[in-house]
Amino acid sequence: MDTDTTRTTSVGVPKGTRLAVLGLLMVSAAGAIWLLAGLIWGLDLGDSAGFLIPTIVLPAVAALLVWRVGTWGKVVGIVVALLGVGLLWFTAFGLLEPDSFFDFIGGVLVVPGAVIAIVGCVQAIRAGRRGDLRERREGGEARAINVILAVVVGLTVLSAIFTFVGRSTADATQADAEVAIKDFSFESGGAEEVTVSGGDTLFVANDDPFHHTFTVEELGIDVQFGPSSQELIEIPAQPGTYTLYCRPHTSNPDDPAEGDMATTLTVG
Repeated sequence: MDTDTTRTTSVGVPKGTRLAVLGLLMVSAAGAIWLLAGLIWGLDLGDSAGFLIPTIVLPAVAALLVWRVGTWGKVVGIVVALLGVGLLWFTAFGLLEPDSFFDFIGGVLVVPGAVIAIVGCVQAIRAGRRGDLRERREGGEARAINVILAVVVGLTVLSAIFTFVGRSTADATQADAEVAIKDFSFESGGAEEVTVSGGDTLFVANDDPFHHTFTVEELGIDVQFGPSSQELIEIPAQPGTYTLYCRPHTSNPDDPAEGDMATTLTVG
């Protein structure tokens, strides 16, 4: 019989439990924020929703089990936290993009949250065996939770400010053609392939809430776009067909997969 269960529901929870719950909820919150961003920006979520919803629900359910159940609930919390890291490891790169709020928030919440959850669950298992139960957060656990919340809130606010002030704008009237970065794809005149003349100036606008790049290696073009940013890009007079792709969202530019954010740029 799992004796931790009775004690958890009667006189408190083992030390570390609150820390573990906070970590799991951080992981869950990241997926919820991304899903909300997709809905607000009108993205075609499609398969992404099927990926995001489990990353929201599973950590939230695990947090409930960690709080309500004894040792095996904490074990479930550890497993779910490890699963979250395995599925969402790429979010760590978002820490390099503080001026892209939704990328950065994933870096702040997912991997750190999973680590916090694992440490908290291990601590809770050990505390439960010792009978170290707490009716409220106190001591080192309370200080750790307060620091984590302060850091997360502070970084979130700073990233929101950097994202807002970091937006760039350009004058579309100075361009020969326009390209929209929308829904993780490049669109020009309703077509996914981009056709221009050598020497043209492109007005490129990122209409996604995430960081993208407009990259054509053979032409020496590699322009970064924060959310809602615009740029004018000069196309060299080098006729040919090239791969146009986004560096963060293309696995292999030399042979883009179907799900990669890549298309062709034809220069006439």
